[in-house]
Amino acid sequence: MKKKAVALLLAAAMAVTSLAGCGSSAGSGESAASEGAAGTEAGSASSEEASSNFNAEGYPIVNDEITLKVMLAIRDTDTMIAPEEMPAVQRLDELTGIKTEWEVIKGSDWNTKLNLMFASGEYPDVIIACNGTVDDEEYGVTQQLLLPLDDLIEQYMPNYTSRRDAEEDDPTVSLTASDGQKYSVGYLVGQNINTNQHYFINQEWLDALGLETPTDMESLTEVLRAFKTGDPNGNGEADEVPLEMGLDTGFYGVRYLLPLFGIPCDPDKWIYIDDDKKVQFVATQDSFRECMEWLNMCYTEGLVDAELLSQDANTIETKLKEGNVGFFMAWRLVAMGFDEGVAKNSVFWMPDTEATNCYRYLEVAKPGAFVTATNENVEATMRWLDAMLETETMFSLYYGEQDATDGTGWTYNENGKIDTINDGTVEVRNYLDCNTMFWAPGQYISKTFNMPEQRTEKTNYCLESDEAGIIQKYSNDYLDMAPLTSEQLQSITLTETDINNAVVENIASFVTNGVTDDSWNSFVSLFDGMGVADYVQMYQDAIDTMELE
Repeated sequence: MKKKAVALLLAAAMAVTSLAGCGSSAGSGESAASEGAAGTEAGSASSEEASSNFNAEGYPIVNDEITLKVMLAIRDTDTMIAPEEMPAVQRLDELTGIKTEWEVIKGSDWNTKLNLMFASGEYPDVIIACNGTVDDEEYGVTQQLLLPLDDLIEQYMPNYTSRRDAEEDDPTVSLTASDGQKYSVGYLVGQNINTNQHYFINQEWLDALGLETPTDMESLTEVLRAFKTGDPNGNGEADEVPLEMGLDTGFYGVRYLLPLFGIPCDPDKWIYIDDDKKVQFVATQDSFRECMEWLNMCYTEGLVDAELLSQDANTIETKLKEGNVGFFMAWRLVAMGFDEGVAKNSVFWMPDTEATNCYRYLEVAKPGAFVTATNENVEATMRWLDAMLETETMFSLYYGEQDATDGTGWTYNENGKIDTINDGTVEVRNYLDCNTMFWAPGQYISKTFNMPEQRTEKTNYCLESDEAGIIQKYSNDYLDMAPLTSEQLQSITLTETDINNAVVENIASFVTNGVTDDSWNSFVSLFDGMGVADYVQMYQDAIDTMELE
């Protein structure tokens, strides 16, 4: 979708809002909005004093030190020193004249603490949620506890806007709320990729058994049978795992197998957009049933891991690391935690081009930073966020210090590009890692960063897949950009939870017990009482306003 189309998208979003807003009711939303407005007025009262301290250009950002309170989401697996003690954060404080106080929250606690914070009425100045979620419809559009940032970004964030504007497609269109405004600064680690669904087969086993590379599901099935019975690892035991996967386990789960049956299922929803721009429900498709029947055959014949239904992603990765696997799905091979296993003897497998339909991944921004309505230093905050995106600061916050010797960091190579020297072995980090603000669309990242092997590997798989024509026409990512109101999104969340529970539970039954006409009809009828038709139509109406190209 070109920049020209973005204007149409935004106009459509605003039109939807004007219709939806007419019926909004008074209550907690209005009360909260009043609080937000009061906070903004309080900030305006001291605007004259603040403006005399604020520098619109150059550094420091403020003449006399101010303090910003930052709420930061991090992954559960991350262990780091306090951000205030990190060298890059300390340099940023010194450069800008802005002292920062950080509240660090693990991902598993994020939603609870975020909602409690908003309910308390005491807000941080900035929320950085690159590894968390913030409902901009509820807290921005409806309650007005988050500020719309469009004009502020244009005025105070040159690093951000210049990289955005260098792209042929606007990567920030994904941040537009139902009122046509953006309540967040985007986060994007560009890789020039277009799908997350790749398939890998054990070339060493094919060679050991003298087998040709399979070309479709029928020949793949025969290869899996040969892997099971032919002792390709040569140890004299029937211990090979022909197909390694899980039930609902991200890259390794059923969602990533469905494209081989023509369904471009994405990681989050059980709907997709077909070539005619129609929203389709996955679970009642004939192709979905075919996939279930195939999986049941694999389960019955012992072609798939017997622990398919119970194992999580970590267990699967451990087994992939052991290397005794014939076929699997994954994001890529290198730097996935199983480098010493299947990555050594497996190769990228291109499925049948006529039958396959992989989910198209759009490299668009996800929400990164939000500014709360009680922030009394909004302009300085925007400039501070942009300062985080200065190239050397940004890479130091993400990878560690320049020219570090402790297994972290980055350096400039002989061509003036950045090489990462971070080997990922340091347990307690002195940098924010992928939890920091990072803004690197494709044009910027390709000029600035020397892509490591795992990035170029992934890019090459994507190029091959695109050239083969196995990626869907209209990305399911447009579903996440659809101009829906907060009320619609709340309704959708409940519906999607019910749908997901029903689909996953019945996949387990289909895999182990098989599919009969009676069990299939019973399964399909489940969704009549869940409002699935209305759910699909809601998305269809929104997609119809977006003028997809």
